[in-house]
Amino acid sequence: MSDDAHNSAERLAPNANTLWAKALVDELARSGLRSVCISPGSRSTPLVVQFAAHPDIDDISIVDERSGGFVALGIAQATRRPVALVCTSGTAAANFFPAVCEASSAGIPLLVLTADRPPELQDCGASQAMDQLKLYGDHVRWFHQVSQPEATPKKLRYVRSLACRAYNRALSPQAGPVHLNFPFRKPLEPIEVPADHPDSVPTSLADEDPVAAFGRDGGRPFVAVHTARPAPDLAAIDALDDALARAERPLILAGADPNAADYREALVDFAERTGAPIAAEPTSGLRHWAGRNSNVISTADFLFDSGFYETVGKPDLVIRTGRSPLLWSAQSLVRGLEDAEQIVVGRAENLADPDHVVSLHLMCDERALFEEAGGHKATCAWLTAHRGAEEVALDTLRRTLDAEPALSAARMWRELGTMLPEGSALFVSNSMPIRNLDTFMCGARSSVDVFFNRGLNGIDGINSTGLGIALARKQLARKEQANEAPTVIVTGDVALRHDVSGLYLAAELAAQQDVGATIIVVDNDGGGIFDYLPIAKFGSVHERHFTTPPERALDGTALGCLEVSEPKDWSEFRAAVERSMTSAGTQLVRVRTDRAGDKELRETTRREVAAKIDESIRGIVQ
Repeated sequence: MSDDAHNSAERLAPNANTLWAKALVDELARSGLRSVCISPGSRSTPLVVQFAAHPDIDDISIVDERSGGFVALGIAQATRRPVALVCTSGTAAANFFPAVCEASSAGIPLLVLTADRPPELQDCGASQAMDQLKLYGDHVRWFHQVSQPEATPKKLRYVRSLACRAYNRALSPQAGPVHLNFPFRKPLEPIEVPADHPDSVPTSLADEDPVAAFGRDGGRPFVAVHTARPAPDLAAIDALDDALARAERPLILAGADPNAADYREALVDFAERTGAPIAAEPTSGLRHWAGRNSNVISTADFLFDSGFYETVGKPDLVIRTGRSPLLWSAQSLVRGLEDAEQIVVGRAENLADPDHVVSLHLMCDERALFEEAGGHKATCAWLTAHRGAEEVALDTLRRTLDAEPALSAARMWRELGTMLPEGSALFVSNSMPIRNLDTFMCGARSSVDVFFNRGLNGIDGINSTGLGIALARKQLARKEQANEAPTVIVTGDVALRHDVSGLYLAAELAAQQDVGATIIVVDNDGGGIFDYLPIAKFGSVHERHFTTPPERALDGTALGCLEVSEPKDWSEFRAAVERSMTSAGTQLVRVRTDRAGDKELRETTRREVAAKIDESIRGIVQ
């Protein structure tokens, strides 16, 4: 071999594993990948080395795969682009499963890249070898068992094409996780192998097919994919307009939707043209957004729970976006509207209708439909009544909560709503925190990006997901050389304990990447949501196996890695949160409340606000 030929081969790659990994990572970066979460392990070495070396991809080291999966989920939520996950073979890949399931249900794009033992090490007792074929079942948009690396032009073109296809399959037609499984033989490290080794890279490869070896000119991806959203046809537009023409009292229910930013401007314009109020959940992208108008109602939980519709008339048309309703009062409303037409508008294939009351599903691009439809307007009195009830509810809610001096989950949300700076990120745990957010943080004027894991509504990975959001926002602020608005995570004591690994990760991210967040934990001695269910009547089994009080678990070493504040009153709470939002790193604000007191205050407040709404609306109608 001549010196020139040897140098050419060495520049390309020392072995086939390195060659393939380099080509794959190169194409992922060309397609748009900018973040990868890597958990340690030997078999994934070819991928790890190339991700670490690529200048356009931020490689994040996370020891715990379960936590890493949720960090990637948070980054993908905040950036709305695929994030890669890399791990070794065996149980490491299984630990991604919860995050994969959530991403699948919520429509969040992930690229799960698992290393595997080669075929000759399967089913023979080899260490860390298990069946990883279609490991995640139907919870991924696409699975592909990657071929064994070979240093040939055709196989190199295959891996470049594979990378582009995988990236784009994670985005469309329905965003979600994609799983590629890589069976690597040794050597795993980027070390030279002899020319006669089966994994050697021929010196002629670069000259034989430079596109396969180095990719297309100008940084273009090997396969460029352009996907158009399904535009509504005239039949869809007419169907919505015809429903509006038949209706006198249209209502829009805006549910949780990570893609709401794509169409919310068109939706509020549509609502204004049609005179329809929008009952907006905080996870709808409408309620805490600067572009909202007065059609957006933030106190719908109180309206639905009052006699409002018994007085002004029940909705005769319900137009629904996003996921099915979160609130119990909204769920009760849609179940009880037997004479109303209910329409779901959304690009998702799955129909969000667990009560089976929807009669029309307009599966198309939401923005295009709302821009084209809306030629019929409801009576002004319908919208005016909603706006009047909103004002009464906000005033009563403020006065009721301000009169309660004790620390409580309900007032915590009102206080927080007045403190969040413009452009903040708010990530909220499931169970009672997200319901209390919906009920009590109403009328906040700052524009806040609200994030959530409402795919499967679990409480796992809450700390890690929130930190992923904080990490993504830190990266964006650096890129744009802009000031970073704070990220606030609100969770419960059980959810906090469920993701203790995320607390250790918070300290690591603060030290390694200057990433920080404010974690507010409502510590009410267990899972309060079960107090609202029939199981609450079953004594000790309810307390031991459902509410599961963490007891002294939150006093343990996991909290020792963070600065913890335990405010005793609202003045101390405001000071602790303000201090954390303007400080480096992650701090935890522990709000100790009484679980029974939280339940009583929630129910009392709902009754008082509902009574005031009823009183005011009767006066208007009379």
